[in-house]
Amino acid sequence: MTRFLAMATLLTATPLMHAQVAGTPQTARLEMPATWSSSNDGSLPDAPEPAIAPVTAPIIVERDTTTNYPPVAHKYAGVILPGQKAVPWNEHRKFIYALHDSFGPTNLVAITASAGWSQLIDSAPHYGTNAEAFGKREGAAAARNTVQSMATDALFAPIFHDDPRYYVMGPDQGFFKRVAYAASRVVVTRSDHGHNRINLPLLLGYGAAAGVNNLYYPDQDTGARATMRSWGTSLGGAAVGMIGNEFLDDALRLIHLRK
Repeated sequence: MTRFLAMATLLTATPLMHAQVAGTPQTARLEMPATWSSSNDGSLPDAPEPAIAPVTAPIIVERDTTTNYPPVAHKYAGVILPGQKAVPWNEHRKFIYALHDSFGPTNLVAITASAGWSQLIDSAPHYGTNAEAFGKREGAAAARNTVQSMATDALFAPIFHDDPRYYVMGPDQGFFKRVAYAASRVVVTRSDHGHNRINLPLLLGYGAAAGVNNLYYPDQDTGARATMRSWGTSLGGAAVGMIGNEFLDDALRLIHLRK
């Protein structure tokens, strides 16, 4: 009897188990990505095409061939060309520059030209017009120039912390503007920090040289009035020299001595 009841219970429960399995909800569903093939052949999806950066032409920087200046001026260069970086000068470098300016070959040409012009127009110092007079004028011009350079560049420029170099304005500016700028450098200079100020080193240095002239000039060229005249003449010569510094590079390019 017991075996019969167990068998009947099992037969009764079987349809119910099947009904529960058939009605079990689906809790997970696998969906293929949109890029996969919808076929059911089991093949893997195609790999995406690699992204390739667009090929661009190389950037070519045109070099300015109008000038061929070194980017940094020589550490003892007395003239700084447009766009050049100037090496800062301390007292030692100013002294070395003053020695070079006093005894360099360019200075010898300037001394001879000054003595020759004085000889030609028979101006101060009045030594005469013969060969001996020219020799005296050459010596006097050398002494005057040495005192000017050493006093201006080696003494007063360090005292007042001024930069004795000439900074060229350049051909981008008009001719008359450049002439005015160059001539004004006699009374206007640049400090060691790049600020414009009165050119006391040059004014005092040239004044000291004019005063020393009284030691070896003829009597008719000594005294306060003669000293002031000599000082003014020297400042005029300095202005001419500044103008020469402004246009020297242009002249060298014009005659193809500089690229």
